[in-house]
Amino acid sequence: MVEGMGPSGEELLKLREEFDEEQRERQAERHRRDMERRRGQGKDKDGQDKKDEDDGGNNTNDDEEEEQQRPAEFIPPRHTYGSKIAVYYANRAATSLHLGRHEEAIEDCDIALLYNPTYVKALLRRCTAYEHTEDTEGALRDAKRAYELDPTNAVARKNVARLQKIEEERLEKLKEETMGKLKDLGNSILGNFGLSLDNFAAVQDPNTGGYSISFNQNK
Repeated sequence: MVEGMGPSGEELLKLREEFDEEQRERQAERHRRDMERRRGQGKDKDGQDKKDEDDGGNNTNDDEEEEQQRPAEFIPPRHTYGSKIAVYYANRAATSLHLGRHEEAIEDCDIALLYNPTYVKALLRRCTAYEHTEDTEGALRDAKRAYELDPTNAVARKNVARLQKIEEERLEKLKEETMGKLKDLGNSILGNFGLSLDNFAAVQDPNTGGYSISFNQNK
């Protein structure tokens, strides 16, 4: 870090990685505490909540208040020449795109956007790089953000429309594959009883919208 200016691009990525790791650790700790509460730990023999003599029960509330005060997203430290450095990294990302180095382009755009989170060109270049790595979800997210920042940007508008269709098709295909696997699993279990999912049908009630399951032995 240059004294009085701010962190370098590599330092920013390291700071963000450390922040993300800390977030994952906090999430794991919250999950552990939730599991302990669900298992009934901290109960006395009558099933009532225990209170430590030193009123340690307030520690949980203090932890929760502290969690709420912490930022949910990484906020990078400011750099004196942040906007200019962002341009440099975004231009280097453009070069990487032309050379087919899409992962490098994504990293350079990451840095550019840490210096300048509203840099539309960096968002669109990362969008392109994401699409080349078959990450249509990330590409669509960047396209939407770019269009939100600049509604007059024709490239962003076209990318949103195009990627939205691609992402919907991907999700539909994923849903079909998942349902197929679940059906195979169900049939493998029911097969032990001489049945299959074809013996069951879900019938929707037109009045309530709810479903009921009917059984047909002959299928």
